Amino acid sequence: FLKEPVLEPLTYDPIENSEDIFETISRKDRMIHVPYQKYESVIKLFEEASKDDDVTHIKAVQYRVAKESRIMDALIDAARAGKSVSVFIEVKARFDEEANLRWGEKLEKAGAKVMYSFPGLKVHSKIAWIRRKEKNNYRTYAYLSTGNFNEDTAKVYSDLSLLTADKRITEDVSKIFSFYLDNFKIGTYKSLVISPFYMRKKFVNLINKEIENAAECKEA
Repeated sequence: FLKEPVLEPLTYDPIENSEDIFETISRKDRMIHVPYQKYESVIKLFEEASKDDDVTHIKAVQYRVAKESRIMDALIDAARAGKSVSVFIEVKARFDEEANLRWGEKLEKAGAKVMYSFPGLKVHSKIAWIRRKEKNNYRTYAYLSTGNFNEDTAKVYSDLSLLTADKRITEDVSKIFSFYLDNFKIGTYKSLVISPFYMRKKFVNLINKEIENAAECKEA
């Protein structure tokens, strides 16, 4: 048979071999591209956060996770260690409803705050937010991805994951979790375009701007 050789995913050294993952992310944004790079960097973020005494809060959205998930185990460990752990679980994840409810029960038993689906709104966000005490102050970190928190599918699907300490982004991610977990108010966002509230309008405005530029013989 004609068959391409198996390509092993690459190690992302700045994260996987980092002694302090938070210092590494704070220096500059980090982007992971699976399955071409290992998912281990994402797992390390949660495992290190669960063990770090300076981490006080971890928030995450669960849509589809692996049956045996080191990320979920890390969140459970963090809750048991006394950290404030909040997880939004989208139950309307087709074929994964039972697994999601099971993980939700485990998280609640460990002491995490768990919020379940909204009527009429399906949450697809793949995000997380971490607060950490640093130099007598607090710094926040965010994780945003096109892919689920799933160690199994990360070996097959092509997805991008951003790890950042950029305040413009972390503040917006914090507002999203306030919507999920606290007040259900839409709010305003500086850096992120939020669907279904702003994304369509934003894209239409951008397209119209390009039409205007073209009509005026500008670069478009």
